[in-house]
Amino acid sequence: MTLISQPYFTTKHFNHAKHNQSFEKMLLLDKEYSFHCSSLSLVQLFEDVQRLETPRSGKLWGWKIHCCYDGLVLIGVRNYPDKDFILLLWNPSTRESVVLPNPKFSQEVTCTLGLGYDLTSDDYKILKIDGKERNEVLALKSGSWRKIDDHPATGNPVLSGMDYLAFRHGALDCVDTPSNMGYLAFVHGAFHWVDSLLNLSVVTFSISDEVYGEIPLPEGLDLVFDIMHTKQGVSVLGGMLCVYSTRMHQREYTFKLWVMNEYGVKKSWNQLFTIQNTDLYSITMKYMFSDGEVLLRCSQLTRSGSVFKTSKESSGVWSQSDSECIQDSFVYTESLISPKLLTWY
Repeated sequence: MTLISQPYFTTKHFNHAKHNQSFEKMLLLDKEYSFHCSSLSLVQLFEDVQRLETPRSGKLWGWKIHCCYDGLVLIGVRNYPDKDFILLLWNPSTRESVVLPNPKFSQEVTCTLGLGYDLTSDDYKILKIDGKERNEVLALKSGSWRKIDDHPATGNPVLSGMDYLAFRHGALDCVDTPSNMGYLAFVHGAFHWVDSLLNLSVVTFSISDEVYGEIPLPEGLDLVFDIMHTKQGVSVLGGMLCVYSTRMHQREYTFKLWVMNEYGVKKSWNQLFTIQNTDLYSITMKYMFSDGEVLLRCSQLTRSGSVFKTSKESSGVWSQSDSECIQDSFVYTESLISPKLLTWY
C-alpha cells in the first residue's frame, strides 16, 4: 500500500480538500455517455472542461449517475445487448473504480440509490429506495445487500422530484430523463427524500441506526402531488438541507427554493428565491458559492439538453452547443479515497 492510499493520508487530504473550493469539480455526463469535469469557479465556470476516461470499457447500453459523496460517484451501467445491470463505485480523481454487488431485487426505473458515510461503523452505505416495498441497504465492508423495512406511513414510496412538467405543442408531455425519479439527499448522517404519500414532511433515514424519521416541510411549498403540474425534491447546499418545488399554472412555471438553516427546526426554513418562467420547466440546484449564489441546472422547452444558470442572472453560463448534449451533472470534491479499499470482497 502506497502512502497516498493509506486511510490516514486520504482522510487528511479530503478534510483539507472539502474546505478548499479549488478541489470542487462539476462532473458532466453527455448524451454520448462520455464523462467530463470542470472547475466551479465563478470566474472561469465551465471554461476548463476536461474529458475523463470512462470507468468501464466495452459496449454499453447506458449510464446513470445516482449520486456523488466524498469524491466517490455511484453509477449504474447497463451492458449491451443483454442490458445486464452493473453498479459501479468510481473515483473520477484517481480513475479507480470497483464493481459492487447487485441488489437482491432487480433494478427498476421506480428505484433510486444514495451513498453516505456511517461514522459509527466507519463504513460507507448505499440505500436503495424501491417503489415496490423492496428497500435495501448495502454496507460496503459487508459486501451484501439487506432488505429493510419500509417507512410505516408510506408503504410503497413514490419519490417526488420527477421531471414531468413539460408543456409542449399545446399539451403536457411526460419527460423521460435520467433523474426522473428524484435523488436522495445525504446530510447530518441521514438520507432525505420527499414522498408523494407523505406530503407534509421530508422522510429521513438514519444511516447508523437505520431508523426512519420526518422533518416538517416549510409553509408555502406546493404540497399537492400531481406529476403533471407540481414537482418537489430535496438537495444539499452548503451542508444544509434544501427543498424545492416547481408548479405549472397557465403555462408558467414557478420555482421556489428553501434552505433549513438549523437542521430539524421547522422555523429555520428560509425561502432563498423564486423563479418564474414560461420556458424553464425543470430546475435543480447543483452548488452554492461562498457569496450565497446558487448554480442551477435548467431544462428548457425550446431546446434539448440543459442550461446552467446562476440564481442572480438570466443568461446561461454554458454555451448552447455544449449544454444541449449534457444528460446529467453532479458536484464532487476531489479525493484520494480508494473504492477498492472500501470493500472487503
